[in-house]
Amino acid sequence: MDDDSKPGGAGTGTGTGTGAGTGGQPRDPYDFTADSVSPIASPVPASYDSRPGEDGARRYIAFSLIGILAVIIYEIFFMLHLGRIKVDEVKEFGVILGPIITLVSAATGFYYGTKSSKDRNIDCGSGVKNHREVVPLS
Repeated sequence: MDDDSKPGGAGTGTGTGTGAGTGGQPRDPYDFTADSVSPIASPVPASYDSRPGEDGARRYIAFSLIGILAVIIYEIFFMLHLGRIKVDEVKEFGVILGPIITLVSAATGFYYGTKSSKDRNIDCGSGVKNHREVVPLS
């Protein structure tokens, strides 16, 4: 006689039923509650520093704008040399050169301005680093 026919025999785990489950019951292939699982350590995110990417982007923008300005100025002189435009017609390029010179000066000023302030290690917020106190003249 099986242990399953005895009162309380199905849950005791001493039966000779089929399967690897407890009490002779067949084990569910998707039941992993009895398996021991080692806990996985949660990954610690590294602190993100965006400054190297920002410096690279500023450098790329500044140098590309300087390159565009150099190409435009070179083309103006080249067309003057070939005689395709006259000296009087160069003033028409002011429509193109004005905004590009403004962009180049703003980008290079911002790039070199942030680079030099990082080199001097100036803290404008609390005034702790390299702070120069202004003394009023009396």
